[in-house]
Amino acid sequence: MKAGYVRNMASNPRVRLKLRHGVLARWHTGTAQLLPEDDPRERQKWLAGRLPGSASNARVVRLLGTQLLTVRIDLDG
Repeated sequence: MKAGYVRNMASNPRVRLKLRHGVLARWHTGTAQLLPEDDPRERQKWLAGRLPGSASNARVVRLLGTQLLTVRIDLDG
């Protein structure tokens, strides 16, 4: 069974993300796209090498994740 958030995105791909800009955070809207053909473990390794501070989070996700899925979000405007 897929997680609830995956079922929600499949039925309505419109999403909101809270992104930090320095010390402030702002909500952004966008469209989510599930990428089942993408290798999420390799994607985590790739992101960990490019985003400062994300390596430890990526390791935990790869270690504890069971059915990982890559989600792409295209932000509006």
